Amino acid sequence: MQRINRKAHVGKSSNEKEAYKNFLSQRFSLDKTEEDPENPSKTDSSNFDSEDLNNTKPRGKSWKLKIGDFLQNNWVAGLGTGLMLLVIGWAVSFAVNQGVQGEKISGMETRVEKVEEKVNGLTASVSELNTNVSGIKIEFSKDIEYIKEKLFGKN
Repeated sequence: MQRINRKAHVGKSSNEKEAYKNFLSQRFSLDKTEEDPENPSKTDSSNFDSEDLNNTKPRGKSWKLKIGDFLQNNWVAGLGTGLMLLVIGWAVSFAVNQGVQGEKISGMETRVEKVEEKVNGLTASVSELNTNVSGIKIEFSKDIEYIKEKLFGKN
């Protein structure tokens, strides 16, 4: 059995066709068409044959043609508008670049602060080493003096 959907054509049986024809003939009286009387004295009315069937609205211009016509008629305003758009675009680009540069600078500042902290830590370590070395130096000098005293006697 064939599946029926909206797009598939399904024919009518001969009984259905006959019932539909009877319905139309009874409902609308299709066999009894009346002619409209024509009044030859009327001059403001026209026949259907004389009517213009191509009574369509004119189509609008495309946006490209509208812009072209505007620029031809108003080239000074068009030039000013173009310059304004150029300046606005440049300003936006400048602001974006400034933001990027600001982020780079702040990143560099944090890195410099970290380096300064490390240098301060290294300076403290070097000063501690310096005090240790000077202590060792003093001890060695005392030891050397003691050894000189023992070897050469008291001066």
